[in-house]
Amino acid sequence: MKNNRFFILFMYSLGYLGISIFTQTAVKWYQYYYTPPAFNTQGLRILVPIGLIGFSMIVARIFDGVSDPIVAYYSDKIKTRWGRRIPFVLFGTPVLFLSFVMIWFPPVSSESIFNFVYLAFVLSLFFVSFTTVVAPYLALIPEISKTSKERITLTMMQGITQILGVMVAEAGSGILIGIFNFKIMGIILGVFAFATLMLTPIFVKEEKIEDENIPDVGMFTSIKMTFTNKNFLYYLVMATALWFGINTLTIAMPYITEVLLKTPAENSGFMIAGAFVIAVLFSFFVPKLTLLYGKKNMLMASSIIFAVILALTGLFGSFFNKTVSILIILLAGIPLSVIFIVPNAIIADIAELDGIKTGQRREGMFFGAQGFIIKIVIGISSLVTPTIFKIFGYSEINPLGLQLVGPLTCILILSVTVLFNKYSLNEKA
Repeated sequence: MKNNRFFILFMYSLGYLGISIFTQTAVKWYQYYYTPPAFNTQGLRILVPIGLIGFSMIVARIFDGVSDPIVAYYSDKIKTRWGRRIPFVLFGTPVLFLSFVMIWFPPVSSESIFNFVYLAFVLSLFFVSFTTVVAPYLALIPEISKTSKERITLTMMQGITQILGVMVAEAGSGILIGIFNFKIMGIILGVFAFATLMLTPIFVKEEKIEDENIPDVGMFTSIKMTFTNKNFLYYLVMATALWFGINTLTIAMPYITEVLLKTPAENSGFMIAGAFVIAVLFSFFVPKLTLLYGKKNMLMASSIIFAVILALTGLFGSFFNKTVSILIILLAGIPLSVIFIVPNAIIADIAELDGIKTGQRREGMFFGAQGFIIKIVIGISSLVTPTIFKIFGYSEINPLGLQLVGPLTCILILSVTVLFNKYSLNEKA
């Protein structure tokens, strides 16, 4: 019986591999593919005017943001013979796959406004279908994990597959593009990601929810109930600060590597990949440590460590030489492993307790609310980081902006960690 349970949880966790591959590959390459540099090894032509490429993503993200609460609400409320969540994964994944592949097949082979309209439409379809699949997928966590040990083991497996998905997208996409081209890369990775996601509707059977536990409140009331849950708010503030820090580090690393460490910017990718390898290796210790010290304490400790590492990046190239700087970035893999594993287990706990107290199972809305807010925060980080560079400088002559971005983010995370200490949900056995 235990072996069968582990197999089901493992099949479910593999879905995060596909989720990670879809989003990381699309975000990494879409702009390069449609607005390549003048000289490129693939012989690519500019397909969309450079001044419009950013608007295609803005349009897509607006539709994405609107879809979050809608999908979350109906995935809580819908009743089918397959359950509440599985239908979204089952029918949403083919659309996600097709929209992903369509990105790499523009209608015009040269610069055209039609390509812009096409890209805005396809990216919108991609992110809406992504939300349609991912929010209900994550909402399954409290339903299919019955104990604290099982839940943290499940989110550990998800954390590992998420990191592996990022690595496949980062390295695998480049290899496939080099051997074939963008179109073949899109098809191969798309098929692989599609197959891993479809394991969930094939192997996971939802538990039957009694009619009285299905939400009978409207969408806006459900949203209000979610954002008035104090423990959820304490957690959400912590999560947004951490993702602000992760996105800031991702944006800043190529500049820090080239300007402060005087090393080619592309080496930053190897440093981040090395941190992910450390994260995978440390992930196997996270469940036991979490059961010993608790989810709250693990997330707080990891947040403090990650904040300190961010602060230390301001000393790269001056107090710390290149070798020590690389070691510091590699050590970031330890707190990152916890950040990728523990939060989903915390939300599952919050949603489960909320369902017990209110008699209404609204797991989808909790995961949807988190997704919506984190997307906004990542967007803010993408705006704030270059603004700091512009105001304070990011050149070899004046690198103050690069030296400040890490310490400022550190202060933000440490301040929020104090607030997260008010999180008071008792952890079950």
